[in-house]
Amino acid sequence: MSNQKKQFLPIALDITDKKILIVGGGEDAYKKLKILQRSTHLIEVIAPKIINWIKNAGVIYYEKQYNKEVLKDYFLIYSCVEDPAFVRQLIRDTKEAGVLLNVHDQPDFCEFVSPAIYKQSNISIAVSSNGEDVYESIRVRNQLKDYFENYQLQKQLIAN
Repeated sequence: MSNQKKQFLPIALDITDKKILIVGGGEDAYKKLKILQRSTHLIEVIAPKIINWIKNAGVIYYEKQYNKEVLKDYFLIYSCVEDPAFVRQLIRDTKEAGVLLNVHDQPDFCEFVSPAIYKQSNISIAVSSNGEDVYESIRVRNQLKDYFENYQLQKQLIAN
């Protein structure tokens, strides 16, 4: 890996009819699942053990060991596994399969990062810290959310 600091391009991807896979079945995977469900329901989870919250979240899940052959079916992969050896293998497998990978809380291993998002109707506000400070992204997103909601409220008051 290069010592050069990673640069992520903030873009919006068309995920219409494209499946997303979460590898991992714990609480971090559940949190990622809940965020992704705001944008799509074509999310699947694979892990040897999956917590009940995921099982009850209305998604397809496979309670089994990951196999690199499954990658060809997905547009994006989110890894929520903490085992460094497994993550290294997953990085190799996704590169070979040509699938983009996000490794939870490890931006150095990510090919994309997810911004903090506020979505209202057809407007989306995304704040990214280049994968370096998630909590600062969330703080700024929340400030923008408050501003946007106050703006919308003022617009409604003026219209009435």
